[in-house]
Amino acid sequence: MIFTVKQIDNDPCIRIKITDKKKDKKDKKEKKEKKEKKDKKEKKISSIHNFLETWRKKHEEKIQFNFLIDCYELTSPNVKDCYVAIKFIRKMKKEKCQYLTHSIVVIDNYTVRNVLFYIFKIQKPVAPVFIVKTPKEADELRGNIQTAGLESPLVKCFCEIHESYYISNKTDPENYIIDSTLEAIDTIDDSIESLKQLTLSEEDNRKI
Repeated sequence: MIFTVKQIDNDPCIRIKITDKKKDKKDKKEKKEKKEKKDKKEKKISSIHNFLETWRKKHEEKIQFNFLIDCYELTSPNVKDCYVAIKFIRKMKKEKCQYLTHSIVVIDNYTVRNVLFYIFKIQKPVAPVFIVKTPKEADELRGNIQTAGLESPLVKCFCEIHESYYISNKTDPENYIIDSTLEAIDTIDDSIESLKQLTLSEEDNRKI
């Protein structure tokens, strides 16, 4: 997966765009010669480690921030990246103070959404997570949160109208989007099977 991090000075919102890794159509010989150099470059500027390092640095600054994560164009999540994220979240959850206030994630793909549910079944998020279907909905929800607050009636109403998912960071939360939350929990079991199929698909692609 390719991670693009965008930060604007004095803006607490950090925008992350996650897309599929581009397939190289060049011949095998040329691809083999450039593979090592390309992999090193991508690891530095576009890997999940860049995203998590940004998160770690913002946490160390001790200033509140939030994420808007755009996965609208993502279709094939990387299983290894998912486990890297789980380990990082587990480590961050042990911190006494949290500066990440919430995250808004844009997902319009069944498999990607199920993988995210699977991640949060293994490890609860550090802060509340909202899942919306389009970038436009994400910006509108972000504006509502800025204006009225995370738990405001305006935000609750928006989520109910747009059928947005709400994943709490609490063990026994009082989720206000009960129907969507229950649907998310019911879908988690299906996500495990989806993750298995995704792993098998990645192994098949390596053999080709």
